[in-house]
Amino acid sequence: MFFMSGWNSGRILSVKETALLADVKEKTIRHEMSASVVRPLHKTKKRVGLGPRAVFYFSLVSGLRVELTKADRKDLFVLITHRRWSKGHWKRESGRLVLGGGPVPIELPTSELVRRIAARVRLFARGKRRIVSNPEILGGEPVFEGTRISVRHVGELAKKGVPGDVLREDFPALSENDINFARMYAELGRPRGRPKKMKFVRE
Repeated sequence: MFFMSGWNSGRILSVKETALLADVKEKTIRHEMSASVVRPLHKTKKRVGLGPRAVFYFSLVSGLRVELTKADRKDLFVLITHRRWSKGHWKRESGRLVLGGGPVPIELPTSELVRRIAARVRLFARGKRRIVSNPEILGGEPVFEGTRISVRHVGELAKKGVPGDVLREDFPALSENDINFARMYAELGRPRGRPKKMKFVRE
């Protein structure tokens, strides 16, 4: 089975959305793009779009305890986004990635991360489809379709620590997924905390 074969590679995410879903800083993504390590799916003068597999790439690399060269990062991105079986020192095996080229191969289990990121991307995509904006409803504030419930208001409450069961009781029209998405949506409009740092090697 192809690595992440069930993912919709045509789905476009902004840099901010990719950073949110991968839990990295936006400047980390822009650094990799400016270094030609990461290539966007879509690029215009006003907008850069990345795919779900880029989320996996950034999430994977940000959690590594080993340092990768620019060449290894670039090859890894190509392997992930182009569904290659091997690229440079990398090769893909069942449920893991293997980095050779050194005294001892480095093995990276990926199955759990793939499942976690895929679920997060699906949740976000479903949530975005639930949003509507109508000038006659809350002055155009984005709300959940079929309701007058502000997505951002629910998200801010969730960010403040209001338990999900309390929010579902207050907003019975919303599901647990709606509330989880609302929190992500609220985070998009606020400066993020201090996510994991990616490691780079000077070359």
